[in-house]
Amino acid sequence: MGKKQEIIEAAEAVFLKFGIRKITLDDIARACGMKKTALYYYFKNKDAIIVAMLENNFAELFNKVKAEVDKEEGVQNRLKAFMRSRINEMRANLPLIKLFQDEDNLSMKTVRLLEENRTIIVNKDFCLIQEILSKGIENKKISYELNDSLVLMIMGATYGAFVGKFIENSNWEIDKMIDTTIDVIFNGIK
Repeated sequence: MGKKQEIIEAAEAVFLKFGIRKITLDDIARACGMKKTALYYYFKNKDAIIVAMLENNFAELFNKVKAEVDKEEGVQNRLKAFMRSRINEMRANLPLIKLFQDEDNLSMKTVRLLEENRTIIVNKDFCLIQEILSKGIENKKISYELNDSLVLMIMGATYGAFVGKFIENSNWEIDKMIDTTIDVIFNGIK
């Protein structure tokens, strides 16, 4: 692991423990066992560390989801893999999600950076689902005409399941919900 990654991981640990607003570059430097001036070699300021941390986490999350989707065959199985792995990866990152959920404790610059990174991951999810559906249409496994509402429906069900189950602590059975969602999308409500 390089020094830059070591700094990012140390920063994440102290952010999770004490919150973002309270932590200074001195605190991060101390957690890394280095002087604050040495941090400037790698990062311009605390916001640059936050950006790197978000980019790392979001990239890792997306790569894990994509890897799970790529293991599956067939449109329905690939969509289920997307939903299941996306929910599982968000659950694995729940402490980080909760850290950024309370925007009152964040600087305006940090809120803007968070929004930019959220937009990136949502766009990647959108494109991945669109790719799954496009291949299904291309292989004549789906007779639907691809449109944004179908992609957004799958994204909404995925994100909604995560919020309901893990943020709101609902007692939902995720696998059953995913199966029902895909069944309704492909067969309709009768």
